[in-house]
Amino acid sequence: MCFSRKGWPFWSRRRWLQMAAGIAASAAHGEELRHIEPTGEEPRDPALAEFLGSLRGIVTARKHRALEALMQPDFRVEFDAGHGPLAFRRHWKPQSPDSPVWPILDCLLSLPGYSFSDTLFAVPYVFARFPFDLDLLGHVVAVRDEVGLLASPNPEAAKVATVNRAIIPLAEPMQPPVVIPPGRFVEVNHPEAGRCFAASADIYHPAAHRAFFEKRKGRWFWISLAAATLAEPPDLERQRKAS
Repeated sequence: MCFSRKGWPFWSRRRWLQMAAGIAASAAHGEELRHIEPTGEEPRDPALAEFLGSLRGIVTARKHRALEALMQPDFRVEFDAGHGPLAFRRHWKPQSPDSPVWPILDCLLSLPGYSFSDTLFAVPYVFARFPFDLDLLGHVVAVRDEVGLLASPNPEAAKVATVNRAIIPLAEPMQPPVVIPPGRFVEVNHPEAGRCFAASADIYHPAAHRAFFEKRKGRWFWISLAAATLAEPPDLERQRKAS
């Protein structure tokens, strides 16, 4: 049986990762790959579609002040890096065109999103639709059809397998926070082809960054950009030290 994260967007990161580590149900060599399909829906609210279009334009143009202007004081920067535009600037340094936040946003905004409700939307869809019973850190998801898996980490390498929106086991689990830079390759373990490589442009990691958007009093707001982490939440860390 496969369960998705629909309806549970605000479980703590520790809960997700503890559950993923404890289940130990990763796809093994020889098993058929499972698949994740996007919903196929555009944002139902025209105002949300307009907001996302504006955000994509800002990201393409690398306009860091316009990007920060979209953030409210409670905008969440990662799970433990603070809130609001100033915390975002301290963490990501978006005033530099070489900041790693720009390719992260380019990537996630190029993929379909997922509507948790009429007032809560996230991009990309990968985390929201990833099965409960698979190791969150031990897989990547092919985000299109006809994704070629290669014999070596080289775009000219021989293609050893082709997958269509499949959940592919990694050769080794990644450690959070997960960031796969553009132009790189990740080593995967295909059930028939064995160890091979997928281009970063063709896959997304379910523990990588996702952005949430919320409708408040009739307006859409960008409320967070975060990737899963094993770091202990600050409030729980303080409680532990005080005990």
